[in-house]
Amino acid sequence: MKLATKIILGLSVLVFIALGVWGTVFYYSFLAELTHELDETLDDYSEDIILWSLAGEPLPYSDAVAYNTFELKEVTPEYAAANNRITYWESVTYIQSQDEDVPARNRRCIFMDARDRYYELTVSVPTVERDAVSEHILKWTVILYVLLLLAIVGIALTVVSRNLRPLDAMLRWFDDYSHGHKPGPLPYDRHVVEFRRLSEVAQEAVRRLEARNEEQKAFIGNVSHELQTPLAVCSGRIEMMLADPDITEAQAVELMKLARSLRDVSRLNRTLLMLHRIENDRFPESERVDFLTLVEEGIGIYSEIYASREIRTSISAEDHFMFDINPQLAGMLTNNLLKNAFVHSDKGGAVSVCMDSGGFTVSNAGAGALDGERIFTRFYRQSSDTEGSTGLGLALADSICRNYGLALSYAWSDGQHHFSVRKS
Repeated sequence: MKLATKIILGLSVLVFIALGVWGTVFYYSFLAELTHELDETLDDYSEDIILWSLAGEPLPYSDAVAYNTFELKEVTPEYAAANNRITYWESVTYIQSQDEDVPARNRRCIFMDARDRYYELTVSVPTVERDAVSEHILKWTVILYVLLLLAIVGIALTVVSRNLRPLDAMLRWFDDYSHGHKPGPLPYDRHVVEFRRLSEVAQEAVRRLEARNEEQKAFIGNVSHELQTPLAVCSGRIEMMLADPDITEAQAVELMKLARSLRDVSRLNRTLLMLHRIENDRFPESERVDFLTLVEEGIGIYSEIYASREIRTSISAEDHFMFDINPQLAGMLTNNLLKNAFVHSDKGGAVSVCMDSGGFTVSNAGAGALDGERIFTRFYRQSSDTEGSTGLGLALADSICRNYGLALSYAWSDGQHHFSVRKS
């Protein structure tokens, strides 16, 4: 979830609650005010009727005054003592002049005349107008509520999105950044202290990362170059000693072991040099490469090399996988994946390649799944790896893919290892 979206959602919830509370309080306060006005009307109407009654004047019809109704009856002193208070309530009252029942607000009170007689007076005022007004107010309160909510959310979205534009620009800058390529200036809002500070920290972090990366690359390159000469000298001297006619058989065996170890070191050194060259873009030449041709050539070569292991091979190609890449690196990529499959296949096993226009997959049987998170890490080796493995073959293949925007992935299914190269 984007930061702006999260802020707007949080703000919307708070605004929704705040406006809801405000609307509820406003509506019920308005109803209370209308009820209070009705109660005052009932009080005035009751006082008029009581005055008319005490003065002995004739009383009006019960619904003659604006559809107001009243009922006056004599009650016992005991009843008066038990109900000696003014009460208000809502009910439905019959209006004789209209011949219909309407909602009304009622008031009941007890009073005593000059002859010590007690009377109960009940007056009613229709609330039709109040109900109509309250419904009207409720409707417009809801409309206002929705409009205010939409307006506040819209304004907040505009303001938040506008103020977070520098952050979006920074994120795009990070997305475009890659190791070995000097990034351009980091855009930021100079008027916002936090963005300015974040920009300075980010650029300093990238500068340190690039400096450390350059130091590491230089170190690997220099060491690998420096090792070439002593390795060649050692190999030459071993060959001279093996050519000596006076050498014993035991000495020859030990020298052969030493020569094998030197070859492993030399192969490791060459691989490190290759990684160094790839990461420093030392292979600028690219052309359209047909990977099906490379796979067929690789299958033929490794089938001959490992002929004694009787490994079965198959190629299933729905289409040619064509890609713009340095031909030498394309050959390294396919050969590393094919060699890895042949080396780690049991005798009588099978190596298969499936290809389409989007990429290819090299599969071989295995005893168990590999660590998918570490399989492309340099110098990572399984306990079952063949002696003499440098642990750099898959790392080299991964480096080639990343350098050209390809995706190298590993999967384990149906008792087989699957290494896939796909277009990103």
